[in-house]
Amino acid sequence: MVRLTFLIGYYLTLTSITFLVGPRAWSQEVAPAPAPGASADAYVKFGVESGRKGDLASAIQAFSQAIKIDPKWAPAYGNRGYAYSLENKLDEAIADYDKAIQIEPKYQDAYYNRGTAKAQKAQFDAAIDDFNQAISLNPKYATAYYNRGHAKYFKGDLDGALADLNQAITLDPNSPSSSVSYFIRGLVRHAQTDREGAVSDFQRSADSGFPYGAFWFWIVKMENAERGLARTNLEDYVAKPELFKPDAWSTQIANFLLEKLPQDQLLTKAQADSAPKDRLCEVWFYAGMVKYFAGDTTGALSCFQQSTATGASTSEEYIEAQRQTAKLQQP
Repeated sequence: MVRLTFLIGYYLTLTSITFLVGPRAWSQEVAPAPAPGASADAYVKFGVESGRKGDLASAIQAFSQAIKIDPKWAPAYGNRGYAYSLENKLDEAIADYDKAIQIEPKYQDAYYNRGTAKAQKAQFDAAIDDFNQAISLNPKYATAYYNRGHAKYFKGDLDGALADLNQAITLDPNSPSSSVSYFIRGLVRHAQTDREGAVSDFQRSADSGFPYGAFWFWIVKMENAERGLARTNLEDYVAKPELFKPDAWSTQIANFLLEKLPQDQLLTKAQADSAPKDRLCEVWFYAGMVKYFAGDTTGALSCFQQSTATGASTSEEYIEAQRQTAKLQQP
């Protein structure tokens, strides 16, 4: 589920404890390039402004120049690491976070972002260690609790995941990322056979603007033999343009579940995506659920196995396909 994975941090300010606002509020203003002889501070500020408007190449160049001017300026490494993370250059990002933490051992955001990068590489134990550090420095770090819970979900520590997700939601129940927290908590509760809790979380996730919450709301309704209601609910969500945009990948999945798009066409769209492995993992998982609800358990098992065969180990569908495979293979 590459559209979700882990919540990445924001560009860091010149202190080690403050976040600027996230990408949705990035300024479109062009900051002037620093004059010759400018300070490392000026280059970091210019790099942040460049990153805000999506010019990652200029941002990285500016942070690199700041490092040349002052090799011990931790925020330059922290911000360059974040820019590398946005470019999916995770090894480079981790190296920069390492350096930032070496210079400033209490750099909570560098721990958080390094944990995020490690989680995206499926290094969940190492990621959890970093989130532990971030939380020890800031016990009210809501997204760190979310990411730690998310990593625990991937490791199969459902009780630990639930505790962390509960804390993330308690600390920041109305943040833009809360819809994701409710969604992952719904997956955890579903795995724990807490159907009522899962239904509530998936519905709240969808109502808060996360399309995959709508898909899992459909799944739990189908599992409860409420097939007519499952379809009606999904159709109602798809009718909301702010939730399902016409050309979005999530809309293609919704159309497949509503039998408006054939499986082969969905597979073709997945193969043309920039992240085909993750998309194919999703397609095979949802195809497996459709076959399962149609009573074709053999076909469902084959689809779930193809989902896990993609190797998309940081996709939630990968984990859920493993669970469905184990369930169908039980004697």
